[in-house]
Amino acid sequence: MKKSLVALAVLGAFASAASAQSSVTIYGIADVWVGSQKDTGGTVVTQTSSTGVVESGGLSSSRLGFKGTEDLGGGLSAVFGLEAGLTVDTGTAGGLSFNRQSFVGFAGGFGEVTVGKMWTSYDDIEAGAHSVFGASDFAPEYAVMLSGRDYSANPNNGFKYTSPDFGGISGSVSYALDETVNGDAEVLAFHVKYAGGPIYAGLAYQDEGTTAGVANPEYIRANASYDLGMVQLLATYGNKKVGAVKTNEYAVGVNVPLSSALVLSAGYATSKDNTAGGSNKRDGFGLGATYALSKRTTVYGAFTSADWKDGAGVKTNDISIWGVGVRHAF
Repeated sequence: MKKSLVALAVLGAFASAASAQSSVTIYGIADVWVGSQKDTGGTVVTQTSSTGVVESGGLSSSRLGFKGTEDLGGGLSAVFGLEAGLTVDTGTAGGLSFNRQSFVGFAGGFGEVTVGKMWTSYDDIEAGAHSVFGASDFAPEYAVMLSGRDYSANPNNGFKYTSPDFGGISGSVSYALDETVNGDAEVLAFHVKYAGGPIYAGLAYQDEGTTAGVANPEYIRANASYDLGMVQLLATYGNKKVGAVKTNEYAVGVNVPLSSALVLSAGYATSKDNTAGGSNKRDGFGLGATYALSKRTTVYGAFTSADWKDGAGVKTNDISIWGVGVRHAF
């Protein structure tokens, strides 16, 4: 009997040690908003006239995720991540497919290496200085900037390396295979960034290769922010290139904390194609506010408006989106 008790105690000690060296976290965001959408061209949203909507993910995309790490010793850890997109307005989860991220890898003093489906190194930087909190439904950058709308954000079959932080400077490179015979539509991306004190600056590039010998898009993103305390200044540059067609894009914005809980954000974005792209132009502005009810629950309201015009100045899209919502993180 005593031997059995000793054995159980030893097994319990080993189990506790193993548990202390490993961790798994369940996390997520439930975000839903109510409002109105209109896009006469049906490009940004599907509603071509003002339509009342209840939508998921106004401030942040709704999601359910699992992430974990295991200490392998010698400063090396195994890591994994599984993240599914959710639609709170309909209760669906894409069959609970982990369509946002699914990866496994290793982390240590060298940085982190992962394999699977991950956000590209370009995506890591893309919204780093967007106004209206980078909300995909309300930030004017998403209403007009092609370099933030149609890139491949999290391709399948990927590899990614993220460096350690060197005094605020870090970098990342990602590469995704297209897995087709004679295929050359792999997605290559990299970024470098600085984040220290009140200053942030990032530079990113993504090349989506070619399909059947035809060039796919290339993207450049440069952005920066400076926090003055009373106001945070935001600036973004984007470039999209497909063969001879090029688009240059610019955005500026501000975040203004009115109290410890209330933050106001506003921004303007513009985008123009070169002559080969038809000299099309897009302009938009947005305004939003968040109020933190707690560390996990935030209510918000936002509005964005944008016009798309062809080379002759004829309006092709009239976009307006407004809404109020709540985001709960867990």
